[in-house]
Amino acid sequence: MKVNIAYSFDDNYAQHAGCSLISLLENNKDIEEIDIYIIDAKIGKENKNKIIHIANKYGRHIDFLDLWELTKEQDIEPRFPRCAYGRLFLAKLKHVDKILYFDSDTIIMGSIKELAELDMTNYLTAGVQDTVNPYYVYQIGLSDEDRYINDGGVIVLNLKKWREMNSMQACLNFIRKFNGNPPHNDQGTINAICKGYMKILPPCYNVMNSYFMFPVNRIIDLFKMKKFYSEEEINNAKNNPIVLHYTDELYNRPWFSNCNHPYKEEYRKILRISPWEENYKYKKPTKNCRIQNFIYNNFPYAVYKLMIRFIELKHRLRDKGI
Repeated sequence: MKVNIAYSFDDNYAQHAGCSLISLLENNKDIEEIDIYIIDAKIGKENKNKIIHIANKYGRHIDFLDLWELTKEQDIEPRFPRCAYGRLFLAKLKHVDKILYFDSDTIIMGSIKELAELDMTNYLTAGVQDTVNPYYVYQIGLSDEDRYINDGGVIVLNLKKWREMNSMQACLNFIRKFNGNPPHNDQGTINAICKGYMKILPPCYNVMNSYFMFPVNRIIDLFKMKKFYSEEEINNAKNNPIVLHYTDELYNRPWFSNCNHPYKEEYRKILRISPWEENYKYKKPTKNCRIQNFIYNNFPYAVYKLMIRFIELKHRLRDKGI
């Protein structure tokens, strides 16, 4: 079996991407062939050498793709980091028909064989359903009947079908429609363009913070969804994660000393065997995160829900110029 893997990051995230890569390779030694593609957003020589060392240690092939060359058709500079958009251009790898894309803020806890063997014949992409502000869902043309995927953590891309359906050009047109800043950035773009061609993965492949914060009925209520995972599926994902995704909401990330994520040690264990030193710094959560934490920890659920609705209204008024 041959599996193609992609990451996209800059020098700031090289350590975290490196730890993610180690966790993936360490837990998938039985896969015969793994080819790694790094979308290189100006990774420094020292970090690049460490990434190459990791690939060599596990006997895996690695290629670096220059971000600006890969995305040269994206003629409008987005507000959000450009490296997040790199995955939209992977169909340029003409010799690759299917690829697994991982975000840098992930740790892979188990086998990716089922993802590699996933039948993607009728799909452009596969991912885990996200919990996202419903305003973004409506703004890109989806309804509460549609299941919006998180394109971080892990997504599977059927690059052959992307080329057949000219999906890269469709992504470019969508980005230009919003003057370079589409709703929810690269994630909104993928969900808009892949609508009707998205396969929903089990939640164990992208275990996000919301799973630890709320029971399923409240997730459905907060994010106005008509379809989501069962409580049993979410509990299984929390207890048996295959991909941990360290998003920033409510918990800090495990490379900060004040992180309180329930799985922070999984990252730190990998860091200890990586080419990078353990060097935890304190990071004050963002103002929005601090407000959400305070309300979440000190008020009834109804107040937290009211805050989420206020944020949704704020987005709507902002885009109407009010």
